[in-house]
Amino acid sequence: MKKVLLSFLLAFALLPLRAQEPESVENGILDAVGLIEAGDIASAVGQLDSLAAVAPENDAVHYYLGICSYANGIIKDAAGHFETAAALDPSNVWYKETLANLYISTGNAAAADTLFRQLKAHDPARYPDIATRSVLAGAYRMKRDYPSFFATLAELVRDPDAEDDMKHSALLGALGNFDPRTFKALLPQMATLMRIYTEAEPNSVHAHTLLMQMASEMKDSQTVIDECRKLMELQPDDPDAQVTGYAIIGDTLYSMGRRREAFKSYENALKINPEDLAVLNNYAYYLSLKKQRLRKAEKMSRLTIEKEPDNPTYLDTYGWILFLRGKAAEAKPYFKHAMIYGGKDSAVILMHFSLVLEKLGEKDLATYYANLAKSKKEE
Repeated sequence: MKKVLLSFLLAFALLPLRAQEPESVENGILDAVGLIEAGDIASAVGQLDSLAAVAPENDAVHYYLGICSYANGIIKDAAGHFETAAALDPSNVWYKETLANLYISTGNAAAADTLFRQLKAHDPARYPDIATRSVLAGAYRMKRDYPSFFATLAELVRDPDAEDDMKHSALLGALGNFDPRTFKALLPQMATLMRIYTEAEPNSVHAHTLLMQMASEMKDSQTVIDECRKLMELQPDDPDAQVTGYAIIGDTLYSMGRRREAFKSYENALKINPEDLAVLNNYAYYLSLKKQRLRKAEKMSRLTIEKEPDNPTYLDTYGWILFLRGKAAEAKPYFKHAMIYGGKDSAVILMHFSLVLEKLGEKDLATYYANLAKSKKEE
């Protein structure tokens, strides 16, 4: 209620009183405003109804009647009064803005869109596309009108007058907190939106990062690789960006079965930062899966647990490589440590530990962890 009151008080303060209205009407409106401010809505309605009977064409009377209806929760009547006020005085931007915001709060985004376009034509600086498109997108999302939602966001990212940081922030706000099922269903539209974004902002790190992330969610491996290369091209002097690019490309190539190219990409990353833990771990683990160059894999994995001794993923990789090299007894303490720091949440780590225990002849314990791994897979 406070926000609405601020809006209508500003409207009243900025608009001259109508010279053609009797002084009694002007004074009556001021009295009604005072009653609304005091929270006496019932008395304000009585005052305004009396004024409407003698001055039915007074836009301010209808506007404040709309405020009273809104305060009483009668939204349909509030909208009707605001519409009448805006029709009686089309030049009053406050009337239209209040009405547009009411439309949004009730999910009538299409009507709000029409009003915001009129407001932008009247005052582009006060009603920039980036702001109004963001608000409207939220209203369309609330109604689950996803075609209009994405069309509105496409307009937003195409806006030539908006800064890229603003576009990025608006997109993150609009696309956040979808439930997993809805997010998955909307992924194709999101990916299309990000392509529109990259076309509108071809040199935007934000845009290409979002497109790469959407492509990753969709298992579109080639687009992931292409966007990583574009991001590396856009940030040639940023070593972190280069390492991240090589790392993601390596992971993606490996998932595509292009292991030799993947390992080369990891090597390129490690030339820039020989101590990047994620690269060291993934490279070492993928070598272990193929049982290739296990000495090199052990050396790389050792670096990760020295830096992060409580990371269950790194502990699993190191312990598994030790096991593959015939060092089951040495591997066991690392798996025990991993169990303390979250390893029990991973079916892979549990199964690896069960195999280590079986190798050491601890059959009962091996069976216990194998069963845990099986149940974890079935969750």
